[in-house]
Amino acid sequence: MKLNQLYLVFFLISLISSKFTYLDFLKTDDSQIKNNYGKGNCVYLRGTNIGNLFVQESWMSSTDARDQKTINENLESRFGRDYKNTLIEQYESSYLTSDDIAKFKELGMSVLRVPFTYMNLYEKNDQGQWKLKSNAFTRLDWIVNQCSEQGIYVILDLHGAFGSQNGQDHSGQVIDNVEDVTFYKDSNLRQLTLDLWKEVASRYKGNAAVAGYDILNEPGEKAGKTQSYHWDYYNEIYNAIRSVDPDHIIIMEACWGASDLPQPSQYGWQNIVYEFHHYVWDSQSSVDGQKTAANNLVNSLKIFNIPIYIGEYTFFDLGDAWSYVLNLFNINGYHYTSWSYKSNNMGSWGIYNQKGTEKVNPTSTSDSEIKRIWGPDVVGTGDTSSSGMVYTKMKENLPGTVFFMKYALENKNYFTLKVLNTNKYVSADEYGMSQLRANRDSTGTWEHYFMYDNGDGTFAIQSRANNKFLCAVFDNWDGKAPIIPRSNKIEDWEKYYIEYISSNVIAIKTKTNEKYVKNEDTWVRAVGTGIEDATKFEITYLG
Repeated sequence: MKLNQLYLVFFLISLISSKFTYLDFLKTDDSQIKNNYGKGNCVYLRGTNIGNLFVQESWMSSTDARDQKTINENLESRFGRDYKNTLIEQYESSYLTSDDIAKFKELGMSVLRVPFTYMNLYEKNDQGQWKLKSNAFTRLDWIVNQCSEQGIYVILDLHGAFGSQNGQDHSGQVIDNVEDVTFYKDSNLRQLTLDLWKEVASRYKGNAAVAGYDILNEPGEKAGKTQSYHWDYYNEIYNAIRSVDPDHIIIMEACWGASDLPQPSQYGWQNIVYEFHHYVWDSQSSVDGQKTAANNLVNSLKIFNIPIYIGEYTFFDLGDAWSYVLNLFNINGYHYTSWSYKSNNMGSWGIYNQKGTEKVNPTSTSDSEIKRIWGPDVVGTGDTSSSGMVYTKMKENLPGTVFFMKYALENKNYFTLKVLNTNKYVSADEYGMSQLRANRDSTGTWEHYFMYDNGDGTFAIQSRANNKFLCAVFDNWDGKAPIIPRSNKIEDWEKYYIEYISSNVIAIKTKTNEKYVKNEDTWVRAVGTGIEDATKFEITYLG
């Protein structure tokens, strides 16, 4: 079988094997997240939150109520538990569908953060004790499986612990006074939450589609700072999860600044990610204010040598701020999820709007009207918000859904390239953040590549450094046409002809301008006009 036929076989198999496998399981490696249990490629988790699915916030949802707990109690007192559950299921199945998962993929998302509360998993029995529901994981399982089939990871985010860890509406339970938020002093509530996480971790242990466990959303009382007694409880959750699941990433929220979290060594935490939320309220109309705040955040977080995740953010209706800050996050290797996928016509708070803006009043709206408003014609996904600005800015910066690594992660499918005129290896330097250079005497993951047969006589080449395709950039850089691993999909600038000079020496020519890829003073560029040593590359397969 010829090499290009072999690549085509691998490519077709990867399309058929459309689900994450053990090789896609994520763990941390210093400041990076990598697949193959932390030994493979860097994976950048960038996408959105599916806010309002499991816990509604009245300001941006289709229900006018104080909090999710009030919604549940009102509906159950009016219609009984079974019919309440029927109505909730109607809402959830209308709010998020397989069409939405396809939209995530089309946007280029690699992750979906899924906020949930204890109320999604537990209910009280006749003795008033909290018990796991018989169908507790049905919808979470569906989301995880649907996302897995599309190459999208899932972060399971406990937005609301038993009794509320912060007293905010997004925890599912509003507590008006900060002194009445007693979660961290209540041993019963804390234990129930530890038991919840053990149930979740037992359920998803070994599941590669789950990127990690986000243990408590915005854990400071009434959105306040976190300190040592919060961290002590994080440690209890950490140990509870590790008692049943030693492998999944555990995500700790600050949630506002570097001083809100300890150095991981203080508790001996491993395989963890630190999360921060970024809402610059005092610069809603100032691009410069948004830029300054983002720069300050990034600079402050350099004290941590673990992956950084911006779990929630918006830059309001400031398109230039979206472009600047997302690029800043990208070049610093951050992971991020916007708030949120969609809203009840609340502008830039959603990538999309819902189809309708009507709201349910759980104390008075009839059950037939609840079904209609909580149905696909109202809470289903409508047009993009803010005239498509958020959609466009997100799509420009997202990394693309993750390639299934079942075959690519086997070393025999990766190769290195060494240019013959200098005998230097080609490297995607700085985790693929800059153009290719032929300047390495030895090889690691930055010097590994994978090839696809496009089926039209051309090939695409993917960098192992960042999972992006090599793009011949012809429209800038003073005509130097650098080769940059920057693309999430294969179009003309990512297509190359492979010419075999001998069994292990190739030349690479661009489809767009039919220029040979050439080593020029260590820079790899699409500027060659013929075959010479500077355009010849020794290809070596790692297997």
